Amino acid sequence: MQTHRQNLKQDWHPVAFAAGCGFCVLLLLSWFIEPTRSLWLALDERFFSAVNLSLASSKGWQVFWAIANNRAVDIVSALTFVALYGHCFRRHYRQQIDLSIARGLLLTGMVVASKQIAEALAVLVGRTSPTLVYPGAVRLSELVPGFPTKDAGYVVFPGDHATILLVCAGFLTFYLPRRYSVVAWIAAVAFSIPRLVGGGHWLTDDLVGSVAVASFILAYVFATPLHRIVTDRLETTVKRIRARFPTS
Repeated sequence: MQTHRQNLKQDWHPVAFAAGCGFCVLLLLSWFIEPTRSLWLALDERFFSAVNLSLASSKGWQVFWAIANNRAVDIVSALTFVALYGHCFRRHYRQQIDLSIARGLLLTGMVVASKQIAEALAVLVGRTSPTLVYPGAVRLSELVPGFPTKDAGYVVFPGDHATILLVCAGFLTFYLPRRYSVVAWIAAVAFSIPRLVGGGHWLTDDLVGSVAVASFILAYVFATPLHRIVTDRLETTVKRIRARFPTS
């Protein structure tokens, strides 16, 4: 019991927690209030104008981004993080299967929580995507008809897709060796870009909104003993369940 309490105390990092939460608040405030709000909005307009104009360049370019914005690619992004976690488990944590499952369940909870927070904030803000703001915007759904692609939305700040990707990358950074975290962050950025190019999100939906929400979630979980408390309890539960179904 004493060792457990010591571990919980070591897991409490008040400076990191304050920094994460403070960064979240300041980043959001910079988007909501002047003079920084005007700077963010100007960046949004310039970025969208540049990438949206590029969609008129060639049919191949249009098809590429239409495919990248298909919902099936969201599944690919999820499987990428699962594959990274699974590969690391096989190489380094095969003898800790209960703990690995518990951590996987923790990530699931973090993803659900981040999505709920992002969606609640999106409804509160009520921002629509740039393709709906500008009537003459190039639309992938019109350029590549018959192929389901996401290029518009009515509640887009923050980007829930990018928020989840950032949370997953942060999770892997905390638990896995550095080489896995590098791949995770590259994947998070790469899978976030299609929504921006396709016009489903403004740049600051991700750069401000998603980063702010992800920073809060990661600080709340990993700069406090919460991650250890949750994984310890989940690991105990997993052990009990596995004990009822012993493998031969």
